Amino acid sequence: MGWGEAKEYAKSVRTVSDLKFHLFWAALGYFVYGGLDGALAVFILSILYGLCLFLALIPFAGALIQYLVMDRLVTPWVFSLTRIGPTWLTALMFWVTLAEGAVFTLLTSIAVILALRE
Repeated sequence: MGWGEAKEYAKSVRTVSDLKFHLFWAALGYFVYGGLDGALAVFILSILYGLCLFLALIPFAGALIQYLVMDRLVTPWVFSLTRIGPTWLTALMFWVTLAEGAVFTLLTSIAVILALRE
């Protein structure tokens, strides 16, 4: 697979950080937290979790770094900013995003190992 083919494939892959998923989480937040405040808070949390996915591209330790940033920085900051609390929805968002990050870390780690073997 050449670089051009890889770019086209990457464009076609949908991730948790896609806008449709942000809107899906926000819609669930509307019902879980009972209003637009909850929807906006979940939307902000979803966007920040999506940005944390870039950390997962770090080979070997990316998912761990992503976990620490999401758990120690992003989640408490959004909870204090928006005054929402932890629920099944925020936990599900956290673990789904982290699972996707683990897959990214695995793929980049495999790519590094294969590159070093050549």
